[in-house]
Amino acid sequence: MADSKRQSLASRVATPKVGPSKDVIDGDSMLYKAVGARIRVTCAPSNNTLEGTLFTACNITNAIAINCAPAPPNPSAPLASQPGDYHIIPFAHITSFELLGPGERASPDSGTGFESALPSIGRVDTNALRAREEQTIRELKRKEAMRGKGVTPEAQEVFDFISKRIPTRWDKTRIIINDAVVLEAPYGLDNVKAGKGGEGSLPFVRKTLEQYYAKKAAGGAPRKGG
Repeated sequence: MADSKRQSLASRVATPKVGPSKDVIDGDSMLYKAVGARIRVTCAPSNNTLEGTLFTACNITNAIAINCAPAPPNPSAPLASQPGDYHIIPFAHITSFELLGPGERASPDSGTGFESALPSIGRVDTNALRAREEQTIRELKRKEAMRGKGVTPEAQEVFDFISKRIPTRWDKTRIIINDAVVLEAPYGLDNVKAGKGGEGSLPFVRKTLEQYYAKKAAGGAPRKGG
């Protein structure tokens, strides 16, 4: 019986719009701040009255959604979790409303932007986003610099193996190790040369290169990480 009465009220509310008045415009602003509160709304053209929890007031559709189900035992329960008997009412049909309890946007300082959105929307930290973007670009450049241009897959394998143990970079097709030792194609033990001041690094570089070829001979190409 009660459900049919509510449906009858809702159908009578959904009548052609009447011209908006000053009360409707003021009601729009106050209704927005009353989201979450119990309200009583009087609607044109037949002065129908609906009482329930204001679920939302939407400035895009110019309408409110009111949940006419009985008030929940726990008033602080989220709106979405409350039992539903919803009615959509255009702003232009609202002739008056009465606030029966505080709303979730009832603070006088509440705005109409993201600050008062429900659920809350945090501010975007643009500085953090910019820093993350710059870090990503640096990482992509670093990875690109670690890829040889115009070299064979085996040459890249040699580079990757050594670079995990010693600072290594490409100089065209040459591998520069620790900025002191040069490894040229075809990247064998006979192709390792110490640059100026690189005599101290040469034995370790040769030993690392020997490990690469020993593992390659024992079971194919060395696995990533050595």
